[in-house]
Amino acid sequence: MPAGWLLWLGCSASPLTFAEAPTTATASDGVVRLIVVGDTGKGNAGQAQVAHAIVETCAVRGCDLILMLGDNLYPRGMEYPDDPLADDRIAAPYTAAGVPVYLVLGNHDYAHGRDQERAGWQLAWAARTAGVELPGHAWHARVGPVQLVGLDTNAALQFGAEPQRSWLQGVLDSSDAPVRVVAGHHPWRSNGPHGNAGSYEGWSILPYASGRGVARLLQPLCNQVQLYLSGHDHTRQLLDHCGVQLVVSGAGASVTRLVDRGNEPRFASATLGFAWLALSADRGEVTFVSADGVDEGTFVLFGG
Repeated sequence: MPAGWLLWLGCSASPLTFAEAPTTATASDGVVRLIVVGDTGKGNAGQAQVAHAIVETCAVRGCDLILMLGDNLYPRGMEYPDDPLADDRIAAPYTAAGVPVYLVLGNHDYAHGRDQERAGWQLAWAARTAGVELPGHAWHARVGPVQLVGLDTNAALQFGAEPQRSWLQGVLDSSDAPVRVVAGHHPWRSNGPHGNAGSYEGWSILPYASGRGVARLLQPLCNQVQLYLSGHDHTRQLLDHCGVQLVVSGAGASVTRLVDRGNEPRFASATLGFAWLALSADRGEVTFVSADGVDEGTFVLFGG
């Protein structure tokens, strides 16, 4: 993996690494094409089916990168530093598409949410694995006209939003990219069992369980970015919140039910599949694709 700059910062409970990911080449037409999928790492038939459809979609439509939205390895992340399941369930199914695979961490990558050693093992594994990019707990990369930012929302939920929130604001303030896309494992808003940050699982009075840390981390995104991408709920949805389009794409291996959390999604499906995005400087679209590779709907995210 090409070296980027690495900054170590710490909070009282969880040291975080922040990094700049390598620049990814894009098609010459100025459009960034990417696959978005999360909650994949179960090694089951559902993961295999969705992964096959992803590789086929990249071959037919084109992809510049695949973005995996956390819970990359169930049930408890890597069991030891050289756990072969990381290659089997994270790298092999998706690097077959021949494009870089970018990761963010999810709660299962921290075992039950707080095992920092296991998260560190996945970071170290990615650093030595060709085709896989996870240069820090949180990272940013310029991909054509897109400023892409990956967050560690589990760290925000478990240990607090700072200093990740300050780092995020600095990245957004310093970017001149016409399109800004932020990705994390936990949803900001979702019509699913986990629901909305700040009231996860219907809880609003418990600081940790409610996801207040995630809500605080994401607050700077309002009217500053075009897209926030997440998983955690094993569904696929398209919503909007405070000027930001929200794509939930957590149905990469299994599904959970849809639940009314007071949102009005433009698209919602509790079936296996993923999202394919096409982003240029002045227009963005998302196509939801089933595990059989069938288009289920294309929606304009921004632009005419």
